[in-house]
Amino acid sequence: MASQRLDSTYGAMLIGVFTSIFFQGILSVQTYIYYENYADDSWRLKAFVAALWSVDFVHLVLICVATYRYLIHDWGNDAALLQESTALNLHLVFLSISTLACQGFFLYRVWRFSRNTIVTAILAAACLTSAILNIYLSVQDIEHITSPYCTAEILAAFATGAAADVLISLILCWYLHREMTMSDRVNSLIKRVIWYTLATGLATSVLAMSALIAYVVWPDTFISLALNFSLGRMYTNALLATLNSRKHLRARLAPPIASKWSRISVSVPAFDDETSIPQNETAMKDYRLEIGSFGERHLTVMTDDPA
Repeated sequence: MASQRLDSTYGAMLIGVFTSIFFQGILSVQTYIYYENYADDSWRLKAFVAALWSVDFVHLVLICVATYRYLIHDWGNDAALLQESTALNLHLVFLSISTLACQGFFLYRVWRFSRNTIVTAILAAACLTSAILNIYLSVQDIEHITSPYCTAEILAAFATGAAADVLISLILCWYLHREMTMSDRVNSLIKRVIWYTLATGLATSVLAMSALIAYVVWPDTFISLALNFSLGRMYTNALLATLNSRKHLRARLAPPIASKWSRISVSVPAFDDETSIPQNETAMKDYRLEIGSFGERHLTVMTDDPA
């Protein structure tokens, strides 16, 4: 094979595997942070996170096995390099599982905010269509039915998935914006959540659209495949980032920490002299003289008792 041909095929595939390993590492760190900081979450959510990490790990193993076969085991055998790998074809199944699970999580948030069954159902249908098409293509590849070049099914899978991501992000942001109040603290929190939503949603959309464009422009290369390798981990990293941001967002919403000092006000007659205030600098209490709205004096004792 020519060097240029290898660069755009197996070279791109190898870069895609390296990128997937990088994102899997980030996902592992985020998963550790989640279990470390959110031990009180329900067992269902913990199991959901563990299942997502496991699915992405199996996906990573499959693409690594396929890459090893092409670049090590069968290297130099041009006929073997042109044959499809079962491990490579199966990666679409696990990619679809992790993608659909994460999209379902964000769809649940859309429904919680909107309570609009029709909108949620339309978005769910788009996400499910993309997953079904990917699984269908995987089965077709295993049975050696589909062409390795551009097909309507592949275009539809990429397009519906990217469109669903964009719509989910925009609808979530719209409903979040409706929750704006007169409180600056609450508005600051909502703006931060909107930023998170746009960042996570648009990241997966841009990657999906890039894979679609690469498939259309360079249909006889593996550039689109390399981009597609990391798509599932982009979803799961976005989901874990959302879960792990909860403590930070709650801290921004919490009121300022109260002072450790408490005040005990004692009324002092107006004719008392200021010398009645204790002058002992070594006293354990801090005394403060305040003038009330009616001219009376108040002796405020600052104590260490938070009560």
